[in-house]
Amino acid sequence: MATSKGPTIRLQDGPGAGQQFHEEDFVERIRAAQRIGRTVPDAAGWALGYERPRQGHIWIWRGVNCHPGPIEPGAS
Repeated sequence: MATSKGPTIRLQDGPGAGQQFHEEDFVERIRAAQRIGRTVPDAAGWALGYERPRQGHIWIWRGVNCHPGPIEPGAS
C-alpha cells in the first residue's frame, strides 16, 4: 500500500526483522543516524545496515553501513 509517505516496506533479517514502516519514515531514521554521526549499524544506528532494494519493498539486512553518503528522497 502506498501513502504520501511512500510504500510500506518490510525489513528482512537483522535487528528490525519483520518490522514494517512507511518508506519515508524509515529513510528518515537513516538520515537521523547520519546527522548524529553514526557510521556503524549498531544499537543507535541499526537502520544504516539495511540495503534499499533496486525493486520491491523488502529491505535486507547487510550488517554494514549501506548508506555512507546522503540518502536522497524517493531514490528507489
